[in-house]
Amino acid sequence: MIEEPRRYRVEFASGTAASVAERRSFRDLERNDIEPDLPGWPAQPPFRVRGFFGKLGVYVRCATIRLLLLPLIIIADALGSPVSPEKRGELEERENEIDDFPVMWAGEGETARTLPWQLDPSRRSWRTMTEIEVAEPDGLVRIWSYEDTMQGSRHLSWGGGGKVPGSEALLWTLPRSEIVGAEIKRFSLDESDFRVSFRDGSWVRLTSSPNGAQRVVALLGQGMPVSDPAPARP
Repeated sequence: MIEEPRRYRVEFASGTAASVAERRSFRDLERNDIEPDLPGWPAQPPFRVRGFFGKLGVYVRCATIRLLLLPLIIIADALGSPVSPEKRGELEERENEIDDFPVMWAGEGETARTLPWQLDPSRRSWRTMTEIEVAEPDGLVRIWSYEDTMQGSRHLSWGGGGKVPGSEALLWTLPRSEIVGAEIKRFSLDESDFRVSFRDGSWVRLTSSPNGAQRVVALLGQGMPVSDPAPARP
C-alpha cells in the first residue's frame, strides 16, 4: 500500500533578533535586494534593519507581552499544564540572522526565485494558508494554498480552522531531485526554521511548527541523489 504524501504548514521565515524581528529580505549572490525583480510579486516597503530605537521598541514590546502573559502561565502551571516559553537556539550566521535576514538567496534564473509569493505572510491574506507536500524520492515537491474559515484578524483569531470549499490551489512544483539538502536552523523559536538548498546553489529559509520542520527536513533528506559539493554559503 502506497502511503499518501503528507502536507505541512510552511511559509517564509521571519527574523527573531530585535534588529530584524518579523522582517525578511530577498537577496542575490551579491546581497542585493531582488524583490522588485520577482515577477508578479505584490510590492512591499523595502527591507530595513532596525536601528537602536527600533530595537529598543522590540525589547519593550516583548517584555510587556511576557508580563501580560505571566498570570496565564502561572494559572496553567497550577492546573497541571505547564507552559514553556518559546526558546531560540544558538546563533549560526550573524550576517544572515542579525545583520540581515535573507529568506531567499538566488542568482538570476535560479530555482529559489521560483517560489510563490504566497509564502510571504506579509503579502497574502491572513486567511491564506500554505502547505508543502513531499512525495516519494523520485516524485515532486509541491506547495499548495487554501483559504481558512477561521474568524478574527491577522493578530487574533478565534474559531474556524476549516478549508473554504474550492479555495485550494497548486502554487508550485519541483522535481525532488532538484533539492540537494535541508537543515534545521537553530537560531529560531523552538527550531521551527529550516533551510532548503537547491541543486543550482540557491536556497530558501522557511518555517513551520517545530514538528513540521523536523518532518520536512527528514523527508527531504531521504533518497537524495549524490551531487557535487554546494558552493560556500554567504
